[in-house]
Amino acid sequence: MSSRWYPIYKKGNPQRRIFLPNFWMKLVRPLFKQPTNIVQFITPTEMTDYDIKNYLEKIYKVPVAEIRSEIVEGDLKRERTKGYIIKEDDYRRAFVTLMVGEKFEFPDICKPKEEKDDEEFKKMKEQAEANFKEFSKRNVNRPGVPGWFGI
Repeated sequence: MSSRWYPIYKKGNPQRRIFLPNFWMKLVRPLFKQPTNIVQFITPTEMTDYDIKNYLEKIYKVPVAEIRSEIVEGDLKRERTKGYIIKEDDYRRAFVTLMVGEKFEFPDICKPKEEKDDEEFKKMKEQAEANFKEFSKRNVNRPGVPGWFGI
């Protein structure tokens, strides 16, 4: 049953009624290397394996072969100043196996550095090294005198 309140049905068009699922699913990068057809999600504890399968197949049209899930208990933490204990929410960790032939790869969000930027950085570095060598040649006969103290 839905926990959202929808407007009362009225005769006539258009009917502005949007039905959204009550659950959320969070795609997570797994800690250990997984095969390309296994995807990990974090969902609320009320969501069952059947709900997860329907959610992925009906809304996102993802073919699902198998679902394995477990409920993970939230961590207990002690608040530092007051001393009371805080418990994080429990959640369900679901491993979804896609059908044969289906693959999932995380998108690469970070853009690779362009070679142009690297070349500019190398030129700046070489310029700084050349300036330092020139400065050290001028101050060979004045050991211990700071660089800002020039003639």
